Amino acid sequence: MSTKLILSFSLCLMVLSCSAQLLPWQNGQRSRPHHGHQHIHHQCDITRLTASEPSRKVRSEAGVTETRDNDTPEFRCAGFVAVRVVIQPGGLLLPSYSNAPYITFVEQGRGVQGVVVPGCPETFQSESEFEYPQSQRDQRSRQSESEESSRGDQRTRQSESEEFSRGDQRTRQSESEEFSRGDQRTRQSESEEFSRGDQRTRQSESEEFSRGDQHQKIFRIRDGDVIPSPAGVVQWTHNDGDNDLISITLYDANSFQNQLDGNVRNFFLAGQSKQSREDRRSQRQTREEGSDRQSRESDDDEALLEANILTGFQDEILQEIFRNVDQETISKLRGDNDQRGFIVQARDLKLRVPEEYEEELQRERGDRKRGGSGRSNGLEQAFCNLKFKQNVNRPSRADVFNPRAGRINTVNSNNLPILEFIQLSAQHVVLYKNAILGPRWNLNAHSALYVTRGEGRVQVVGDEGRSVFDDNVQRGQILVVPQGFAVVLKAGREGLEWVELKNDDNAITSPIAGKTSVLRAIPVEVLANSYDISTKEAFRLKNGRQEVEVFLPFQSRDEKERERF
Repeated sequence: MSTKLILSFSLCLMVLSCSAQLLPWQNGQRSRPHHGHQHIHHQCDITRLTASEPSRKVRSEAGVTETRDNDTPEFRCAGFVAVRVVIQPGGLLLPSYSNAPYITFVEQGRGVQGVVVPGCPETFQSESEFEYPQSQRDQRSRQSESEESSRGDQRTRQSESEEFSRGDQRTRQSESEEFSRGDQRTRQSESEEFSRGDQRTRQSESEEFSRGDQHQKIFRIRDGDVIPSPAGVVQWTHNDGDNDLISITLYDANSFQNQLDGNVRNFFLAGQSKQSREDRRSQRQTREEGSDRQSRESDDDEALLEANILTGFQDEILQEIFRNVDQETISKLRGDNDQRGFIVQARDLKLRVPEEYEEELQRERGDRKRGGSGRSNGLEQAFCNLKFKQNVNRPSRADVFNPRAGRINTVNSNNLPILEFIQLSAQHVVLYKNAILGPRWNLNAHSALYVTRGEGRVQVVGDEGRSVFDDNVQRGQILVVPQGFAVVLKAGREGLEWVELKNDDNAITSPIAGKTSVLRAIPVEVLANSYDISTKEAFRLKNGRQEVEVFLPFQSRDEKERERF
């Protein structure tokens, strides 16, 4: 009885311990214990915002990587690092992972995305099969000759033994024959055992090659797709289209997943910077003699785009780990003398990528198979099988739609569950000619507005009631809006489109005007006393706009007549 009680108590402790370890992931780390919050609070005393543009371009063989000055007050406050990547047709952005989670928005083009999640199975298989290697065929031929020689030698020894035994006495003949048969049986048994083992090895290798290449999931991407990534997850991108593939990536350096400092680091598994190590060392030495801000900015850029992580390992170690590869391959793994950069040309790369309906079918089959076998490990269902993209550029999926003013599409953890793990979300906004969005503020997140098309005017007001930004923005610019700061945007004559990347998986906005606004929820009498106006004016103020967030511009009677004709 006491033994059962002790075992039951121990089992309960194990379950509670495992639950405590998994709880942060299950809850999405709602507490968000950001590193560095204690020492960055003072960095959010913002008196002026700027619309940032690329400050550095790093060219590779098949593309360009653009970085920005991340040392401005608003970027430090939000903990954001923004990178824009242009991949030429046929280009391959090499596999890499980061110490911070990030979210990528595809601005233009089409391509193929690969995701490698540690611990998840290789559920994808290539269409073509490998040809059985020539070296393996030669080995089989040599083994056959060895077996034939062994059998011939056995027959020779057997004949000699029989000839010797006939010339001797019957007793010795009997002993010799018995010994010979026993020795033959022993050698024959050893030979057969060796042959069966070698056949099993060759059969296993042959089956491995005949199955073809197996790998983790790959999927098609296009303009409007949002692609998230947790820290430490490897991703790569191939442009198999005819136009440039352009994307903007926002890293959350203040995330709980970043266990290092406030800098973002990319760890590449292949390639090398186009600059030589001597040039980088010389530039680093020059910066150390320069200003602190310039040094920090350049260090951040280098952390993003400096080197292949395998470069630091010695050849002997890599040869021990990667067996059956030659010295030339080891050298290429380390990126020795590789000047192509981190976006390389791979026009001959052909990938069999399932279409969207095939992906859904494969996911459903995987769920049924794991459910029927009873061998689910929890990780596959909870993480490995999650979607890694969601398109926010489809009018049919709009969350807010005004046929004359524009639309808003939102992607968060409700429609893309993996965002709960990384605490990021996105919103795509399309404003038609002269349409207005806002004013509104973010309740629980900072946001980075990246303009993808058109131009317009933006005003942002801070906690002191003063404007911290009032200027026009255009394509390619990023404006960081801190939490609680109110922002209003008005499109120009060509309209205005932008993607808004936010550091919470369920970022909430509160509009000041419109049908769902905060003013609409306040009693008329309270508004009248708050603004020292009549109740009639308060009623008109409260109910003057019936739209939701996206508004038509005010037009005079003459302007309406001119628009009609």
